[in-house]
Amino acid sequence: MRSICTVAVLLSLSLISNAQYTWHSLPAAPTSWRFDDFYFVTPQMGWAINPNYDYLAPTQYGRIFKTTDGGDTWQKLVDSSNTFYRSVGFADSLNGWVGNLADTATYMGVPFTADTVPFYETHDGGISWAPVNLPHPHPAGICGISVVTDSVVFAYGRFFGPAGYVKTTDKGASWTFTGMDSLAFGLVDGHFFNKDTGFITGMASDHTAMILYTVNGGQSWTYAYHSTRADTDRVWKIFFPSRNVGYASIEFGGSQTIYDTWYLKTTDGGLTWTEHVFAPSYDEEGIGFINDSTGWIGGDFLHGTYITQDGGNTWNIDTTFGVSTMPYAVTGSAYSINRFRKFSDTLMYASGNTIYKLSVPNTGVKEVANYDHDAYNFPNPFSTSTTIVYTLRWASDDVLLEVTNVLGQRVFTKHLGKQNSGKHQYIFGEQLPAGVYYYSISNGVFKSTGKMVAGE
Repeated sequence: MRSICTVAVLLSLSLISNAQYTWHSLPAAPTSWRFDDFYFVTPQMGWAINPNYDYLAPTQYGRIFKTTDGGDTWQKLVDSSNTFYRSVGFADSLNGWVGNLADTATYMGVPFTADTVPFYETHDGGISWAPVNLPHPHPAGICGISVVTDSVVFAYGRFFGPAGYVKTTDKGASWTFTGMDSLAFGLVDGHFFNKDTGFITGMASDHTAMILYTVNGGQSWTYAYHSTRADTDRVWKIFFPSRNVGYASIEFGGSQTIYDTWYLKTTDGGLTWTEHVFAPSYDEEGIGFINDSTGWIGGDFLHGTYITQDGGNTWNIDTTFGVSTMPYAVTGSAYSINRFRKFSDTLMYASGNTIYKLSVPNTGVKEVANYDHDAYNFPNPFSTSTTIVYTLRWASDDVLLEVTNVLGQRVFTKHLGKQNSGKHQYIFGEQLPAGVYYYSISNGVFKSTGKMVAGE
């Protein structure tokens, strides 16, 4: 029998009003039962998708939205009568994909009117969509999409099977399929450091929670984590705030009224994972961290979204989630937070009953530096080049760009010269070995840093 006492010792259930990190529901963002996924290619440009079931019809439907001003306004691009949009990813401002759950289940003995096309693509920023020309066989539905570089993309599913994924190395011009039934019952989410090294989550073939690991672009997979508990759990979402530290949520799939829940943590880049007790009887879904120590787990709309600021040792309710509009008003919580995405060390979004944006505390020099330059790069990850965009609040005599590897070794330096105030960009096209790099833009007084990932 599972022990609830252990949870009580490790978990603080007191409500907190977190003064440092605050989530804001974007006022103009659409609301829904749940936004399953979203994706930003720049701090301003992003897409959000939501599915829904209409149990009275019964039907299922979905919508696709786009913002070009950081979520201040949204345009509805697609309103489908029978597509259950589950996942979304973009290589750039024009080329992207959405996955469809393609659920043909029944409710009260009546089948859903379901769209069975698993995967759609766009080449005009989401205005028009067409089915992806997939090989046969292919996944019946797509639960997760990993845009590794602007050319390499993995798409996998479904969470309830059959397990498999498709992959492209030419920006979607062609796809290959890999069946995973020998290792997995269903696939959910993924994270890739580069085109060779990455993880896929879900349920193992023995119906226990698992994380799969590849170092050769999917030619072979091994278990990085395989639960020994006889529970019908799934590793739902995976999130790496840095190269070595990562977290993953475990969604419980059993039928017990009261049960323990667990989440996973790695400190060695995903080679090994440790289980940690979470809240009792909690349906974990989304997980995300702004840094190695501060992060959130969401999913259960009845019990709220939790925050930790000590790497998962203690958790408290984060009261900044939730919108006041009925029927989505739930005190101290949000409806089924399913996805967190970190764009930079100071910019993070989340999706639940609406789209949320994180306000990061201003603690001094670093935040002033980021405000001074307001830097980001896209695409990120990239294969051949990435554009670094930054804004100078005042003129600078000499702006310096430096790039270092994860060991702190300088691999690139360029003096950009005297520049006026305003927005600037630099196209970085140096050929670097695949991996994580950090760039800094400085003017002798302030410095702004960012992370970029070379995939090829």
